[in-house]
Amino acid sequence: MAKDTEVKTTETGVEEIPQVASGSVFGKRYVGAKELITLFVTGEVNKFNLEGYLSYFMLNVFGLDSRIIAAFAVATLAWDLINDSIFAYIVDRTRTRFGKFKPWAFATIGPYAIACIALWITPLFIEDQNWGPLSWQKIVIYCVISILKETIGTLYSCAVNGLNSTYTPSIDDKAALIALDNIGDFEKVPGYAMVILLDLAAAGTIGISVENVYIFMGAGTVLVSLLGMFVRICVIKERIVQVEEKPKIIDGLKNFFGNRLQVLLTLSDILSAFGNVGGPFSNMFWLDVMGSASLQVICGIPASPLTYVSYMYLPKLRKKFSTKTLWVMSRLVPEIGWVVAFLIGFNNLDNLWIMVPALMFREMCISAVYSIGKVIPQLMQQEIIDYGEWKTGKRTEAMTSFIAGLATKIVNQVQNAISTAVVSFIGYEAGVGTVQTMKTKQAIFAMYSVIPIVLGIFAYIPMFMYKLDDKTKTIMYHELTERRNSILAKSQERAVVVETEVEA
Repeated sequence: MAKDTEVKTTETGVEEIPQVASGSVFGKRYVGAKELITLFVTGEVNKFNLEGYLSYFMLNVFGLDSRIIAAFAVATLAWDLINDSIFAYIVDRTRTRFGKFKPWAFATIGPYAIACIALWITPLFIEDQNWGPLSWQKIVIYCVISILKETIGTLYSCAVNGLNSTYTPSIDDKAALIALDNIGDFEKVPGYAMVILLDLAAAGTIGISVENVYIFMGAGTVLVSLLGMFVRICVIKERIVQVEEKPKIIDGLKNFFGNRLQVLLTLSDILSAFGNVGGPFSNMFWLDVMGSASLQVICGIPASPLTYVSYMYLPKLRKKFSTKTLWVMSRLVPEIGWVVAFLIGFNNLDNLWIMVPALMFREMCISAVYSIGKVIPQLMQQEIIDYGEWKTGKRTEAMTSFIAGLATKIVNQVQNAISTAVVSFIGYEAGVGTVQTMKTKQAIFAMYSVIPIVLGIFAYIPMFMYKLDDKTKTIMYHELTERRNSILAKSQERAVVVETEVEA
């Protein structure tokens, strides 16, 4: 830890406030070895999830009609608007000796885990009921669990994301920690294990059905992931001091809409979300088009080392290129890989000798900029939150996250509804092991690869107007440091006065 860091505990919940001298704000490191190890380990564990398989699971294992899933996704938007705004307001006004975000993270992680696991294991309890895809009982069960998961998950995500933004006041520290949190490629491990188990189950090699592989892997990865996050919440400290004055809703709105960088990034995220239409087609592509989930593992093998190499040249890229340029690079290179793979593979979906190399090339493109895609967007969001505090004097991470997230969530929900509805129009036949027609396979391939690129192309436009140069950032962080130190000093003075009065 830096020598000029004073360790204090204040009524605002901040445990460490850096006393930063002029010219040193970028190079400081305030996170100790214990937290660094925790960040790395729990960052890898947190990647153990199979959310990408959930749509396929709901259609083919839970057995719910695709139209119901699509309709419910749209219907939840109104509820999101209500509960997200309430929770964001509550969290932003929280001031405890444990911090602003940690109490909420502790309170919600258990209920959220239960709701997530319940969604995966429900088929075990209703499999003997012979309820059809449109049965009211199945619809009610799905809606109740999903609403609970969404509601609790909103507060949990708000707390955890806020906690992530308060680890350290140093921007270089943040960049290093974000990289450390994402450097491992373990997020592919659950997916790799899943596809291997699915193929073994389909072949009858293991004594478990394909349906049960989904159930137990889905629930198991949720449990492992959230146990890891529980450890992180226990260990990580909040280091950014919050002003004692609790922000009002209008403060959060001003912080968002008065922050041009936040508006531009949010607009870009909204336009990017139009490209998320391909998500539900991922599993369909590997299982129903390629015919073997394990091929996903094989196609990723040559690219895997490049994922780690990308973190080695990330610091040099950050010095040479602007954040905006790196953001563009992180999107453009994978998209080029997809276009090439699509052009090669569209008329060769049944020829593995052509498809596998094409998909390997696509994976190589993703891995080449993997570190950029993981670190830069998160770093931009951290800079933007600091920028808003610099301009207004208040931090409203939760409300900012809510407004930005809600806009993107609305588009995502609509896109998910459209994607699920499209499944019916392309002639997809639900059911594990069902053989699809070539026309359907080509439609799935297009929806998984190039259609998302076309729909998300406008996301580049707002980023051309995004500007936060190094000179501005240097001034911003020095002034923020002085302001936070002033807040701490006033808090300490009040504490001394209170202690004197008590002794008297």
